[in-house]
Amino acid sequence: MDFSLFESVRWAITVLIEVMVLVLALRHRLFERLPFFTVYVCILVVNEGILWVTYSLTGISSHASFYVYWTMQAIQVSIRGIVVYEICREILSPYAGVWKLCRPLLIGLGLILAGSAVATARRRIHPISATTLMAERGLELMVVAILVLGLVFCRYYGVRIDRYLAWVALGLGFYSAVQVANDTFLSEWLTRARFPIWEDLRNASFNIATIFWLVALWKPLPARQPAPVLLAPGEYGRLAPQMTLRLRELNTRLLEIWK
Repeated sequence: MDFSLFESVRWAITVLIEVMVLVLALRHRLFERLPFFTVYVCILVVNEGILWVTYSLTGISSHASFYVYWTMQAIQVSIRGIVVYEICREILSPYAGVWKLCRPLLIGLGLILAGSAVATARRRIHPISATTLMAERGLELMVVAILVLGLVFCRYYGVRIDRYLAWVALGLGFYSAVQVANDTFLSEWLTRARFPIWEDLRNASFNIATIFWLVALWKPLPARQPAPVLLAPGEYGRLAPQMTLRLRELNTRLLEIWK
């Protein structure tokens, strides 16, 4: 193993937090509500063990370590994309009409993201690392965009989000926001400025995200709330003009934000 003492301690802390999140997820039966997120946390713990064994046997700079690392990264990126879909489904599924509109959009974005990553990486020397890296960058940007728009939507229309779900989404959003900021413009600028605090924050961003998940699962999950009472079919025609006006107001506010 070619790790320093500091790196080994940081890895041990990372594994400890991930194991605690997994134990709490299983204890509170999170798999009944967020099965893919539970699988994702399991993969994180398994990934640490596989990498530790691989690095110990072959060294961190070996070809075997390279392919094992990027294979596990590809699996994690894929599952993380499904987790974003799962969180959106958990929040919006009680609203059948809204979810019916959002579901194909999310699936379409995922397919476009995967296709563009594969197409861009075809001519690279190491396709698996290039594809994973391109997909990961696109995914982080998509996560930030979806969470920002989702927050505006839920805030404006009073959609209730359970505490545990909000913390899980916040962890994903924080990590993605740091990566997007770094990949977009901060990395080069801060490297030139020799600003080590940003590099430390970037490296620790995933650990901070797992702490958010630890907070999310520290308490038992709340009981499922009954689906909201929706209007009778005849009421939608009467209220359609009002809803259209509210959607136009939301559209105007979003346009003002992006100016």
